[in-house]
Amino acid sequence: MNKIVVCTIALLTILAAPAHAQTPASTAAKSDDPVVQTRMKRKTASDTYSSAVAAARKERDAKVSAAVDAAVKDATATGKDPIVARRNATSAARKASKADYDAAVRAAKKERDAAYAAAGKTSTTQAKP
Repeated sequence: MNKIVVCTIALLTILAAPAHAQTPASTAAKSDDPVVQTRMKRKTASDTYSSAVAAARKERDAKVSAAVDAAVKDATATGKDPIVARRNATSAARKASKADYDAAVRAAKKERDAAYAAAGKTSTTQAKP
């Protein structure tokens, strides 16, 4: 009896799941509503910013990783502690690459803020009372 109830509940749950599915996001992009258009522009700007910051982070991590690998290899060859060498090399490489990383993030932030401002201006000019 209990197995039948459990199987029935599981079957109904599986069949009811498609009824709760949301509409695709592509229909929202075709909206004429200025608020929706503004949000879509802001989302695009945020996605661009995120990808630019991720690229800058990836580049910085590659530089740090190369410096750390070289320091560990050198420490192992000279008989020094590789853990300490890794820590020191990571700190030095991050400090050395901080200016380039911050400049890339700052430039991406300026682009994002300009896109936000442009999206806000078009929203207020298109809105009709």
